[in-house]
Amino acid sequence: MTSLLVPQETLALAQAGAISRLGAFVSTRALNQAAGVAEGLWLAPSGTSGSECISPSTALLVKAGVGFSVFRPMSEDFDSTHHYADNEAVAVMESGHMQVLAEGTVVANQPVFARFTSDGGSNTVLGKVRANSDGTVVIDTTSTVEGVYRVTLFNGVVEETFSYQTDGSATANEITTGLVAAIDASANYSAAGTTECTITLVVGNQIKIKQLAGPTAAAEALYTVVDNQKAEQIPGCFFDNSRTGAGLVEIRLNKQN
Repeated sequence: MTSLLVPQETLALAQAGAISRLGAFVSTRALNQAAGVAEGLWLAPSGTSGSECISPSTALLVKAGVGFSVFRPMSEDFDSTHHYADNEAVAVMESGHMQVLAEGTVVANQPVFARFTSDGGSNTVLGKVRANSDGTVVIDTTSTVEGVYRVTLFNGVVEETFSYQTDGSATANEITTGLVAAIDASANYSAAGTTECTITLVVGNQIKIKQLAGPTAAAEALYTVVDNQKAEQIPGCFFDNSRTGAGLVEIRLNKQN
């Protein structure tokens, strides 16, 4: 359902969820979330009819998101605690410009990511924006086959391939340690471990594994991957300005559906 947006309700406010420029497209969805939801957060579709919304709890839900919750002080759907309650009609910005709270430093014209898993510390709000995927990727192998092992990673900007050649008496720990050393030498990642290769992003916005290669198909089948990244890129969404440290920043979102 399309919602009539009165510009004076949101424009020019220094407030998360405030639409900051004319031309936004706003629709309405019922909230399906007992804890309610605050303004300026990315929301995902919920319910079999597709007319409800919820905070994203998986990377797939971030990608399928419907828009950002709108700050609407003139709306009966908005209460004094600055959040929408369960079953209330949420005004959702599907495209346009909005002021939102970012978790940390962000850069203008770079992609926007939304949190779908708490980091267990101070960043716990699902749907809140940030500049990167936050978290690690863990690669493991139980292979003892001799030969060359390769890992190709993409950080959102540069694709790199890292390799290790076994020394004639291959063990799983040797292969892992060799790959750790190769990846850790890159300026884009840090890597650590002897039984597992834990990769952390240094430069870029997301760790993507493009290829896991080994000397044989059987060796390649012995790779395992655990993705511990906690935020996913919002399709068609970019930061409009830069900010150092957590706080209010403007984003732009192109209509996706």
